[in-house]
Amino acid sequence: MSSDIFAGQPTDPELLAELYDLEHDAVVDDAPFVREMAHRAPGAVLDLGCGSGRLFAPLAEGGATRIVGVDGSAALLRRAELRIAADARLAGMVAAGAIDLVHGDVRALGGLALGGPFSLVLAVGVVPHMDGPEDALRVLSGVRRLLAASGRLVLDDIGPGEMPVRDLPLSVDWRRSIGGREVVRRSSLISRVAPEGLRVAFSTMVDATQADGTIARLPASYRLWYPFPDALAAQVSRAGMTVEMSYGSHDLEPLGPESERRIFLVTHGSASAVDRER
Repeated sequence: MSSDIFAGQPTDPELLAELYDLEHDAVVDDAPFVREMAHRAPGAVLDLGCGSGRLFAPLAEGGATRIVGVDGSAALLRRAELRIAADARLAGMVAAGAIDLVHGDVRALGGLALGGPFSLVLAVGVVPHMDGPEDALRVLSGVRRLLAASGRLVLDDIGPGEMPVRDLPLSVDWRRSIGGREVVRRSSLISRVAPEGLRVAFSTMVDATQADGTIARLPASYRLWYPFPDALAAQVSRAGMTVEMSYGSHDLEPLGPESERRIFLVTHGSASAVDRER
């Protein structure tokens, strides 16, 4: 993600990365949307917070000529290498020098060797890991410098209808398995409404059964920020870009109070006030 989402967690980052994939690989509903975005914006694609490369295959299927994935977690990027090697199309792109994995923080894109310009930039689930509006502005300003003149940025996060409306005590939210071994995740959250959006303290506790029958307990905690749509649009404008369209689902339904997703399609706009002052 933006920075290493596993940094500071008192546990094994490799196992956390495996558990991350266990949860996120079940997400497939956005693949047709991502494929279509790549088809509409042919050329090089920058995937911010790429994780283990879950979206690389639909990007390639959509016609991306080059894919650059950036993530702050070295453990997730190692899993991305395994995913790429197991996919003939992606492996072929690597052999042709058309896929690059970059370890770095998306808040400091200017310091990373990414190339560009990019016809499409994806930021799926990235904004909630920002510390607030100023962090978001750093990311958006960095993207604007890398985005082709006719390119698009996709900001895709959970929508208003999925926001927590009350604090939740520690409780089981899923049971799955790795290699036939049970994994149980419990989570809790505490939220507060701030002027710029919802601030959430999110904690998880995963019990993973080991090969010898013992149970490894993996605690983790995160501070998340879910900006109100108007607040995020304001940061887009400050960065010198424009929200071209907004959607409430990957089926391109209108964004509303009950929407499960908040998707912004962002394009270059007139120079921001910050740019004009320089």
